[in-house]
Amino acid sequence: MKDVASEYQTKKRSTVKHELQSINGVSVKSETVFTGALKFCKQKAMEYFKAKHMIFKENKIQWVITVPAIWSEEIKGLMRRWAQQAKIWSPSIPNQLIIALEPECASACVLFEMQDNHDKIQFKKGDCYMLMDLGAGLPTWCVMKSLTDLNSYIDNDLQKIFDSIFGREEMQKFRQQDPKQYVQLLENIEKSKQRFFINKRTEGVHRIEISFEFDQFMQQNITDDLEKRVSNFEYLGESGLVHCFFCLFCLFICLHSYDHEDLSLSCSLWMKLFDLRIDPIIKLMDEMLKTNEQILKKKLKYVCLVGGFSESSYLQYKLKNITNGNTRAAQFARAPSFITSRIVKYAYGNSACLPIEYTRSHPKIGTTHIDAHKYICDIDNEEYVSHCFVTFVDKGEPVKVNQVTIATICCGVIITSALSNVNTSYSKLSKEQKGAYISLFRSEEIDPGVTTDCVCLGKIDIPYPEDFSDDEEYVVRFYFGETMIRVTVTMKGKEYIEQEVQIKYDFGSQYLDAPDGDF
Repeated sequence: MKDVASEYQTKKRSTVKHELQSINGVSVKSETVFTGALKFCKQKAMEYFKAKHMIFKENKIQWVITVPAIWSEEIKGLMRRWAQQAKIWSPSIPNQLIIALEPECASACVLFEMQDNHDKIQFKKGDCYMLMDLGAGLPTWCVMKSLTDLNSYIDNDLQKIFDSIFGREEMQKFRQQDPKQYVQLLENIEKSKQRFFINKRTEGVHRIEISFEFDQFMQQNITDDLEKRVSNFEYLGESGLVHCFFCLFCLFICLHSYDHEDLSLSCSLWMKLFDLRIDPIIKLMDEMLKTNEQILKKKLKYVCLVGGFSESSYLQYKLKNITNGNTRAAQFARAPSFITSRIVKYAYGNSACLPIEYTRSHPKIGTTHIDAHKYICDIDNEEYVSHCFVTFVDKGEPVKVNQVTIATICCGVIITSALSNVNTSYSKLSKEQKGAYISLFRSEEIDPGVTTDCVCLGKIDIPYPEDFSDDEEYVVRFYFGETMIRVTVTMKGKEYIEQEVQIKYDFGSQYLDAPDGDF
């Protein structure tokens, strides 16, 4: 399966907040929350193994952490670091931790389900399926399209409805005073969302269960009649009171109601809440199918839904209506990796010192940069230019899993470039060097030439052995076809040993806001 996520991702960076706020308003560092959660997961896993009388050493366990596909390299690096702090894995044990993308794991589940249901699902070589990851956050396609402009999420609208009916201040006060019951309210809302349209009912009302504690709190803090508040409530043009004229009589029908055990909202309002989110998904799905009509013609056989929102009966109903006109069937499943290649969103490379003759012939390396960064190497007395971008993989380039591209660099000179990961040889740039560090950069340009306008992802520190001579080389291998960039170093000593090293990511700009999209 080929992952073409990068063709559809936005240019915004995926970020994590420096602090997370609990339901009762207490702020805690993200590192504390994630590390604690990972420790808890490990504890529960070990308790399960013990209960099942499964005894083995921890260093024999391989852990898999799933993350959203839109997470940036830096954020995946953070998760990897937090997992190490939680003692999930050790750098001394190869491949003990796998960072896997959620849609790829879901895709694996879908393929296994297809294998187990040969009598129901006819799927042959060359057929395609579309996987749509519809979680609580950003919907993602397996032709992976990220929809970042859907602000009218159902959860946000339902919170606005509760704020409008019961008052925003009262809702915040209830959240702070009884966070446990507030979480229970959110769970009741989620259950109600999942139940909607199970019976394909478009008229009448659909209910949200209200806890005794919530009702008592609101009765104590609101002097108005709660039943009247709900019946007079209007949202998205859907009023709680409807006038019906019958002969000479005028009847008032309450479509929104409150009986202290349930909050009932009209089915027409529920459908509008869902349509606000579903219609943009359908529009972009239709555009994607039309754009790739020649490629997918008679090959796209299934549409597979994963994520919490995929359980919605109303969503499935609307998507079936559109897919029936474009595909032979629609199989909906709630479901590492069967990915064979990925298309790279950015150009990746490192900062290198190149011969001045080479830089003068490069179309994107100007004289201003050359004059500012040229120097004479004290090893070979040749003139070089620093801060030049040496491309490992270029933007839009397909990269196979485990691919290696060789680029041999001696004293900053590129000698070759071929094959499949990135296998790079380095040597000292000056006699005084006691060690080296390699900075990993990315750019939205194809082969930008220089690193001055590129984003520095992080660096790799490599200390030289005491007997490392001026003309010796060391080999650094970059694996770009995996879910995270992986790096190994081979240094000449008593023998050549390849060891994995960690990228020290630059997290200076990532503590911003919630994920917005980056791959």
